Amino acid sequence: MRKLKKPASIYEALRKKWKIRIMLEKAYTEDAALWMTDRIESLISHMQYGYALVVYYKQDGTFKFVKATLLPYEKCFRRKYDIHHIEGHIIYWDVELQAWSSFQLENFLEWRPIN
Repeated sequence: MRKLKKPASIYEALRKKWKIRIMLEKAYTEDAALWMTDRIESLISHMQYGYALVVYYKQDGTFKFVKATLLPYEKCFRRKYDIHHIEGHIIYWDVELQAWSSFQLENFLEWRPIN
């Protein structure tokens, strides 16, 4: 008797896609890529309700420290934020610049919640 494989949820497929992208772009190990996907997921979850200090590499290789949030997302775009639409860039509201910005998924370094 053949065992049927349970289909992966859309959320699990998204995390797998992120992990593969990180591994390919940065040549990171699977464990490192999983750690990054977990941290990115928690960052996005937090930014929907609060502020975060986010550290990432810019395209030119320099570090960027930003105070970021997604609080004005629904008001600006007239829809709820949907994590499933993230392909390769994480968008955020830059609190200091008062403007939307983004960074590439694989250039993420770390984040911390702030007030």
